[in-house]
Amino acid sequence: MSTIRSAYRPCSRIFLIAAAAAIAVAAACMPTDRAVAEPYTASTADVVEQYGIEALSDAYETAKAKAEEAASRAEEAQARVVALEADVEAQQERANTAVRNLYVMEQDKWNLYIAMLDAESFDDLVKYSDYLLHVSEANTSELNEMKGLLAQLEQEHAELEQARQEAETQEALAHEALVVLQDQRAAKQRSAYATDGADWYMTQDEFVAEWAPRINAYFAGTAMSGTGEAFARAAWRYCIDPRWSPAISCVESGKGAKCVRPYNAWGWGAADSDPQKLAATWSSWDEAIDAHVRGLARGYGYTITPRAAEAYCPPNHELWYDATSSEM
Repeated sequence: MSTIRSAYRPCSRIFLIAAAAAIAVAAACMPTDRAVAEPYTASTADVVEQYGIEALSDAYETAKAKAEEAASRAEEAQARVVALEADVEAQQERANTAVRNLYVMEQDKWNLYIAMLDAESFDDLVKYSDYLLHVSEANTSELNEMKGLLAQLEQEHAELEQARQEAETQEALAHEALVVLQDQRAAKQRSAYATDGADWYMTQDEFVAEWAPRINAYFAGTAMSGTGEAFARAAWRYCIDPRWSPAISCVESGKGAKCVRPYNAWGWGAADSDPQKLAATWSSWDEAIDAHVRGLARGYGYTITPRAAEAYCPPNHELWYDATSSEM
């Protein structure tokens, strides 16, 4: 990759944001001491490319999550609209009755006044007057209820339309980010001459569905049993050969049987000067897998190479390379 402009499509506004973030983060995160826990061998250009892919992954995941959230809001709004429409239909009958009652009262008001004047006592007059007032207020209340329901229904329709538009916008952004991301990943795979069979034009869910069962089968009956989905998701996120990290765990720890530190099945950071002290430690397989796959992607490239093997296991890199490649 000669420049950022030549490697990425400048027409994508998502990528422009992602690339800018990638350059800044890569510059800040480039290691200065290769003797510490995570030795890096990748070139500056490779690291910037990797951070660009990760930034695009973040953009895709963010837009996808927002699209799903907006779609959920649209579903909830739709449910409220349906319920309100049923309430409006029922209230319409009561409102129609109220209108008829008010009309009758208006048309017959003189007869009502005469009836009030014919009252035998003042108490009867008051009672009759209160009754008419109650009937009038009850009918008016039904009409106001109808008015309120219609206003609420209009508001719910507006919120539903807004949620639908937001979902469509976020889906479009997610699709835009995914298209750029897929192209970059496929290009990275081709440049590594990888024969892993990974299809980077899959969505994340498709990729996980393809690779998680294969990796689970590889770890069946071991300490790392059931970690296939975590490996597949991390491989998709950071764009590396999905076989690589699982294979290293076999060579370094017998698939988690003998970890140098908790959940460290890869000897990650275990420099010869003080393996126990320098080796990384994690609190779960999910955390460990994500960290190791990220470290491979940022520091060693897309897949195993003699150069990566020499950096990862300097004393016996040729044997390490052959053993890991065989597991892959």
